[in-house]
Amino acid sequence: MRYIDINRLEIPAQQINWETIKARHFQVMIGMSIEDRKRYINSNPDWNLFQGAMLNISNNKCWYSEGPIGNNDFEVDHFRPKNRARNHDGSVIKTNGYWWKSYDWDNYRLTGALANKRRRDRLIDNADVKGKGDYFPLDLINGNIANDEGLLGCELPLLLDPTNIYDVTLLSFDEKGNAIPATIFDDEITRVKLSIYYYHLDLEQLNTERKIAWDDCVLEIKDAKTAIDNSANIAAKRAMMEKCFRDLMRLVNDNNRPYTCVRKACLQVYAELDGYNWLKNLVRNL
Repeated sequence: MRYIDINRLEIPAQQINWETIKARHFQVMIGMSIEDRKRYINSNPDWNLFQGAMLNISNNKCWYSEGPIGNNDFEVDHFRPKNRARNHDGSVIKTNGYWWKSYDWDNYRLTGALANKRRRDRLIDNADVKGKGDYFPLDLINGNIANDEGLLGCELPLLLDPTNIYDVTLLSFDEKGNAIPATIFDDEITRVKLSIYYYHLDLEQLNTERKIAWDDCVLEIKDAKTAIDNSANIAAKRAMMEKCFRDLMRLVNDNNRPYTCVRKACLQVYAELDGYNWLKNLVRNL
C-alpha cells in the first residue's frame, strides 16, 4: 500500500463539472426511503467517471494492494460504504450506509475486484470469505458513529486508508510476500490485521507476486554488494556506491512498478544484516 494523494482528483472533478452532478443526485435522494435510495444509487454509478483519473494517480495499480490492474477487473470502492455499513462483528452500524458520501470523490478508492468483493481464496482449501464488501469496522470504544449527513470527525475507522499518509506506514511485508504489521502497538496491529482480512491482502496469488518482487530485490541488493566490495579503490567505490544507490532507489520510487512497498521492506531488512550497513543510508532517504 502506497500513499495516494486523493486531492489529485480535484482537477478531474472540475473538468467534468462534478459539483453539479453531485448536487443533482443529492437533491433527488433527499426524502427517499432507504430502499429507494439504494436503488437510485446503484442505478447511477457516476463515480465511474473517475476511473481514468484514478488509474493515472496510481499508475494502473490497486490502491489497497498495489497490485497491477492489468487485465483484471477494477472498481471504484466507496471507502465508507454507500448502501449499508457493517462492523467487523457483522453488526449493521448504518442501515442506509453513508449514502450522503456516495457522490463525494474524496470517498473513492480504486481497487481490484478481489479486494472489494466478498469471496474465498480459490487457491486455498476451505478458506474464509474475505474482502471488503459493505464492511467498515469502527473503533466504537474511542469513537462514535456519525449521524446521517453529519461530520465524520467523531469516527475512528479501523481499516487502513491509502489516502492517509500515516496509515500506509503501518503495513509491511516479509520475505514470503506476506503482509505484516509494521508497528508494535496493539491497537495499530489490530488495524493492520483487519485491513489484511478485509482488503484480502493475504490472497495467495498476491503473496506469490510479492515474493517474486522481494526475490528480485534481493538479487539487486546482492549484485550491488558484490560490485561495491570488488571496487578497485576508494574513488571507484564511491562511484559504484552512487550507481548502486540510484539503481536500488529506482526499485522503490519507480511508480510504474508494482509492489514497491515490498521492495522497500526488503531493503529495510537487509540494511540490518551484517555486511549491508551501507544500505542504512539509502533506507533513510526512501
